[in-house]
Amino acid sequence: MNSTFEFGSELRGRGYTTNNDYFIGSLLCALSATAVLLGSSNLYLIKKMDTFHNAFGWFWASRTVGEVGFNVVHLLYSVPVTLLQPKNLPSWMGIAAFDIGYFFAHHACAMHQVVSLNRCVAVCLPMKYQRIFSSKICKFLIAFLWIQVFTLGTFYHLLPCSLVGYSPTLYEFVYIHCDEHPEKTRSLAATIVNRLCFSVCLGTVVSDLITIARIVYIRLVLKLKIQDKGMRRDIRFFAQSSVQNVTMMIALTLVILVNNSTDMNSQTLFILSLDVLIMTHINNALALLLFNPEVRRKISTMLGFRPSQVTHQMGATDTVWRSRAPLHSSTTN
Repeated sequence: MNSTFEFGSELRGRGYTTNNDYFIGSLLCALSATAVLLGSSNLYLIKKMDTFHNAFGWFWASRTVGEVGFNVVHLLYSVPVTLLQPKNLPSWMGIAAFDIGYFFAHHACAMHQVVSLNRCVAVCLPMKYQRIFSSKICKFLIAFLWIQVFTLGTFYHLLPCSLVGYSPTLYEFVYIHCDEHPEKTRSLAATIVNRLCFSVCLGTVVSDLITIARIVYIRLVLKLKIQDKGMRRDIRFFAQSSVQNVTMMIALTLVILVNNSTDMNSQTLFILSLDVLIMTHINNALALLLFNPEVRRKISTMLGFRPSQVTHQMGATDTVWRSRAPLHSSTTN
């Protein structure tokens, strides 16, 4: 047994704050607060607007809950300890910050694939959409993925020497060295889960390519004009979900490179791997606001710029939702 070994020393502050700490902590605070604000606005709009009272809307809402939860953890823990650098932090706090934060982040990652598949079916198989994404199936998928990511989180505690926690000096979630295997510099659980999430996002790219191919086929081969409002809305929903793959793939590539390891020599990669992931959450939330004219009209109405003209664009992919029982207390499904 190494008598000088201190478990969780990576998760403690240096005892004083540097200019870098102030800058990185402030940047993390600004990004996380923006992500929480925009994500919360997404949840409010999804609840209030009929156009999102369908499978797409509830999948988007579940993903947004994951993104908001991840960034709330930063506002409550990562930002304060980065700015204050307390030296006597108990290690369980940094571990808990990771466990809770990545419980939400992993769910957001999984739901990103579901949103993409939802758009793929809406465009490629519109006549089967109602049966594939029935109310029961949607509820099951959402519940199943929350349970799945909770199960993934247990790997960090079940696999030997696999714990990860937030380091206020490295500005990232890092592997915690253990006395049994002092030579290890990375978590086996993190290596597995990070690559699994990367693979899921690659699957999203594939489903998006299939959707794009179908849209091209409809427009160029069949030479059909997309006049149905519901179909145009489905394509618009696809556009807002697919544009997020760019930042998502960049963020996950950085996560793979860093891999929660403590042997990285580049502090820049540590900072980017976390901040770009948060920027992806901001991008996701902005997509809902920017790609939908109904949302822009709703916001304008709320700000008092013009009378409300928000209407629900009914199409073949969501007529079923109007006749089903609500998921919550509203008239939605």
